[in-house]
Amino acid sequence: MQDLRLFKVPVNQPGDKGQAPGSEITCIDFETANPFWGSICAVGVAAVRGGEAVMARNVLVKPHGEYGKFNRDNIRVHGITPAMVESAPEFPVVYEELGPLIENSIVAAHNTEFDINCLKDALTIYGLPIPSFEYFCSCELSRAVWKGLKNYKLKTVSKHLGYVFKHHDAGADALACANIIIRAMEETGISDIRALAEKTGVKIKSSEAGAGYELSSVRHARLREERFDARKITAETKTFDPGHPFFEKEIVFTGQFLNGMSRQEAMQLAVNAGARAGNYVRYKTDFLVAGEKEGSKAKSGKMRKAKKLAEAGEKIRIMGEEEFFKLLAHKRVLL
Repeated sequence: MQDLRLFKVPVNQPGDKGQAPGSEITCIDFETANPFWGSICAVGVAAVRGGEAVMARNVLVKPHGEYGKFNRDNIRVHGITPAMVESAPEFPVVYEELGPLIENSIVAAHNTEFDINCLKDALTIYGLPIPSFEYFCSCELSRAVWKGLKNYKLKTVSKHLGYVFKHHDAGADALACANIIIRAMEETGISDIRALAEKTGVKIKSSEAGAGYELSSVRHARLREERFDARKITAETKTFDPGHPFFEKEIVFTGQFLNGMSRQEAMQLAVNAGARAGNYVRYKTDFLVAGEKEGSKAKSGKMRKAKKLAEAGEKIRIMGEEEFFKLLAHKRVLL
C-alpha cells in the first residue's frame, strides 16, 4: 500500500516571508503506460527552495481505465507493469497534493512539451480544470549555460555535471532536472530563476486557466491528417497576375488559422495566385504565414528558422493570417 502523503513540502502563500521571489521551483516528470501522454503511470516531483532540493518523490499511478492499456515499448523504457500499479491511486488522488505545488511555484521539466501535456491530458480526461501556472524548460537552460555538448538530453547534461541517477525513474528524473537548475544557478551566480531566465534568454511560459486545450492524441491525429507534400499542390487555373505579391514566390505555412481554414486550403489559394508552396523554411523561402490560433505558432520550428534567416539578412518575410488574406486579395490596377 502506497503512502498517500505524497509531496509534503512547505508551500509559501502570497505574502509569506522566508523565500526570495523566484526561488520556489517544482520539477516534474511523468512516465506513461502507452504513447498517449495522459496515460500517466508514475509521477516524479522534486522541490527546489532557496536554491536547494528539499524534496524528491516517485509515486506510481494507476492510469485511467479507458486510456491506460500498457504498451510493451513503454514498459521496456521505464519497467513499470500493470501489476505494479494495480493498487496505486489514480491521478486525481495524486493531484490533490501535486496541484498546490504546481500552482504556487514555477514548474520545470526537461523538455517541457511532453510533461506539461501529460499533466494537461490527465487533468482533461478526468474532467479536472487546468490551472494557471508558469513553467520553463531545463533543457533550454542547459543549452544556454553549457554550450557545446553533443546533445542536451537529461542523461547527457547530468553526465557532464558528474551527476549519476536512474533514468526513467520519474522521481530520479525530476531530481536530475532540479540538479541542473541548481548547478546553473551556481554556474551563473544567479539564484533567482526569473533573473536567471532573463540572463540566459530562457522563456518562462504561462498556462492560463480556462484556455482551450486539445488532447494530445486528438492533436497528433489531426496533424497526421494535415501532413502532406505541399509541393504536389497544383494551381486550379492557368491564368496568373504577374503583379500579384505571391506570383512565383515560395510560401510556407505554420500554425492553425483562427477562421478554421486548413493549411492545405490556404496553400491552394496561394498556389492559385501563382505561388509555390513549400514544406519547410529554407533560404529560398519568400514568405512564412503564421496562423494565429492560440499556442499554434509559439513552438514552431518553422518560425524559429524563419526568424534566424531574417536576422541573418535573408529576404524571408513573416506575416500573420490577416496580412496573408489581405495580400491574397490583391488586384493589379490596369491603367
